[in-house]
Amino acid sequence: MSELQNICTNSELFFTWGRYLYWAELMHRNWDRYMAEKGAGPELPERLAVCSYWASSLYVVIEGWEAAKFKDPIIDALLVVCDRKDVLRRLRNGTFHYQPTLTSSKLGNFLNSYDCLLWLYTLHTEFCRWLRDCVELVASSARLSAEKSEEWRQEFARLAGWLPLRPAENELEEFRKLTAQAREKLDASGDDSRAARDLRASLGEYDTAVIQTAANVRQARRDLLAQVGLNPDNYIA
Repeated sequence: MSELQNICTNSELFFTWGRYLYWAELMHRNWDRYMAEKGAGPELPERLAVCSYWASSLYVVIEGWEAAKFKDPIIDALLVVCDRKDVLRRLRNGTFHYQPTLTSSKLGNFLNSYDCLLWLYTLHTEFCRWLRDCVELVASSARLSAEKSEEWRQEFARLAGWLPLRPAENELEEFRKLTAQAREKLDASGDDSRAARDLRASLGEYDTAVIQTAANVRQARRDLLAQVGLNPDNYIA
């Protein structure tokens, strides 16, 4: 078993770190809901609170990452971009430790900066990607049956609180179910008309959709890394 598999399987650190990322994910969902409902309009106290709690909870994830000595080239590169990690540390302190003065202008500028928010989002999504990859690495181990693999995923989700979804995973699964249902109905009907044959042929487009979605996700990730100052060619084949 590789060192990474050993960490994922046997170390409480992995489950604990995943739980802290889950808590940060909950804060990120609050931020997403806020932005969907109210957008990036004038500064509001609610916007400051929601963004501060998401950003601060992500710093705790960074602390856990470094304490556990986890490694990933993209995440490690993101953590040394400019001085954002240090500003984020001070933001966490100002959020969760009482301050007798209002937030400093530097911290406020951090939360209002598009580049900084993009960095936060990219780091968050890369943490989620790394966690899901690690879980799948163990689940796909040759020593585990399909049943045991699923048990491992469920056990991780139970202990950590979640299992991060891959990009577009829900949408693709819904599409797969719809195409399967349509195919079953066609087969049960026994219809062999020209229209039915054309419909059956179109149902085979699910695999094409999966391939195209994967390509779109890969390109979107490359674009995101480029925007935060990393060369995607150094990290993504």
